[in-house]
Amino acid sequence: MDSAHADSVARVRQDSVNRATPGYVIDSILPVEEQLRRFRTGVPDTVRGFEGGAACRDELVRSFGRALAASDTAGLVRLTISRAEYAWLIYPESALSRPPYRQSPDLAWMRHAAASATGLQRLLDRLGGSRLEPLVSTCAETPVTEGDNRIWRDCAVRFELPPTGQQTLRLFSSIIERQGRFKILSYANGF
Repeated sequence: MDSAHADSVARVRQDSVNRATPGYVIDSILPVEEQLRRFRTGVPDTVRGFEGGAACRDELVRSFGRALAASDTAGLVRLTISRAEYAWLIYPESALSRPPYRQSPDLAWMRHAAASATGLQRLLDRLGGSRLEPLVSTCAETPVTEGDNRIWRDCAVRFELPPTGQQTLRLFSSIIERQGRFKILSYANGF
């Protein structure tokens, strides 16, 4: 997460330099196709499906539990969607790419990534290193379908945490499924 923060700070600084340049033109009113093309700049176009993740929701949640117990930030990040997956597989089929919700992919990703990073840090601060067994997850009975993506919302995890006992919490917001692969959509959570 530190490198993502450093990249974000560097982009903000560069944007300030760009805006101070004589002749700078604000081009925020662009067709979504152009905004998406710009968002994809520097992102490999070889993404055809989810990298990593799991073959089913239960396996994904077990992997999540193991990574959380080990305070494995890199492992937890691998279980969630990447910017490339968002750019090529998720945003184009998302309701955020069309009216009435249309947002630029940059803005949508920035909001998504910020909420997920905050949730991940809170999750690690509160439960990192804790063994959560057995993990049982529940999500909404019917997923939201956006193109080839199926989004399982309202996910909660029931677990035993000594000495407090059994708890049920939202440890991540949603699980996304595409072509038989499952990943955590965001670590935005109940903390």
